[in-house]
Amino acid sequence: VDEVKNYIKKWQSSSRLKKEILIAQKNGYAKTITAELLAQDLPPQFFYLALQESNFDPYISGPATRKGIAKGMWQFIPETAVKYGLHIGPLAELRRPDPGDDRHHYDLATKAAARYLKDLYSTDAEASGFLVMACYNWGEDYVLPLVRKLPANPKDRNFWRLLALYKDKIPDETYNYVFYIVSAAVIGEDPRLFGFDFDNPLGQLESR
Repeated sequence: VDEVKNYIKKWQSSSRLKKEILIAQKNGYAKTITAELLAQDLPPQFFYLALQESNFDPYISGPATRKGIAKGMWQFIPETAVKYGLHIGPLAELRRPDPGDDRHHYDLATKAAARYLKDLYSTDAEASGFLVMACYNWGEDYVLPLVRKLPANPKDRNFWRLLALYKDKIPDETYNYVFYIVSAAVIGEDPRLFGFDFDNPLGQLESR
């Protein structure tokens, strides 16, 4: 709880959260993302994962990595994009938008991301949203072997136990990633309580 509060303070010290939420609302991203998540029986708060991945920018490209360049709102690397039915464009090796790449079509990418998150829930992540987020960022091939070293009891197989035992192995990026998403979701439930002048971007959508 204390760490989540620390990350809430980070959001409060920046204009980023309000700016990107307004962009998502203006472009209809909140409605589309929430609908796809709910269609997969996932928490709509995974909306904030796209915020942390890309600031809701469907045309963004990540840095070059050994697994290729991640692109789009959900920052799919080529391998995962193909696995979930997205077509990779001819400019896959360049850090620039590519009209022929499905990763830049946020509606298609959102459908793929929801299916990917659903699959992560069925792994040894044991239906832990925190572990699912860690898998999405760092990769399940890195997170799940550590998870399998935890006690088999689901009560003891969670993100907090993972941190307690293996924090030295978890990249700072992944640690920050999870806490930024969780703290944004907490703020999003009642933004004005935390000093923001916008309403819950998911409030009306969830009730439909």
